[in-house]
Amino acid sequence: MNILTIDQIRLDYPNEWVLIANPNLGEEGTIGTIIKKLISGIVLFHSKDKHEVAYKGKEAREGYDNVTLIYTGEIPKKRKFWL
Repeated sequence: MNILTIDQIRLDYPNEWVLIANPNLGEEGTIGTIIKKLISGIVLFHSKDKHEVAYKGKEAREGYDNVTLIYTGEIPKKRKFWL
């Protein structure tokens, strides 16, 4: 699997939920969201449907210690997500 930069990920997977392995977050002490810190990583799975990524991504993340989930589009300011 190839390591992609955040710019490549946004270009290849616009407005999608993307499961990323071995995320390079740059400086750990930087304050901000994961998407603002993310420099690069390995795309394991992607979809327009967050639930699909959560369900099918379980198998894809096996063998990786660190994974993160990002959305490459704009999230409306009044949108709420339940964890």
